[in-house]
Amino acid sequence: MLNQKLGLRLGITDVDVAHRLGKYVSNKSRTVILKFARCQTKVEVMKRAKLLKGTGIYLNVDLTKTNAEVLASLRLKEPEIVERAWSRDGKLFVRYRGQERIELVSSDKYRLWLAKPWPNKNQVTSGTTYARKVSDGGNSRPANRT
Repeated sequence: MLNQKLGLRLGITDVDVAHRLGKYVSNKSRTVILKFARCQTKVEVMKRAKLLKGTGIYLNVDLTKTNAEVLASLRLKEPEIVERAWSRDGKLFVRYRGQERIELVSSDKYRLWLAKPWPNKNQVTSGTTYARKVSDGGNSRPANRT
């Protein structure tokens, strides 16, 4: 499926481990965890993840709890100043509105973002539910993780 959707040529030797999470429930998707045999394969897949937009398939890197909370904070707490936030190779990056430069989020800024208050329910759009759940420790949205 990834080969077709992402235009890749992945073989059985490219995947080290793959398994589903949770119990089977009919008519419900389950998260799939993949561990690639080579780091470069993961990078190739993640670079093309945007091709899956609108398909109902999501690719996420399995972040530490702290990094997931900081990433959710970057995306949700001050959307008027943060244009985009993402992770790569375990590091967090942010682009602020009106700036072309991308900034690596240093660990000393983690506390700053974690201390900021969460927005009210009426400020949160429907597309932000997953990130809030990640920061709260719950994950109920199906996603493919690498």
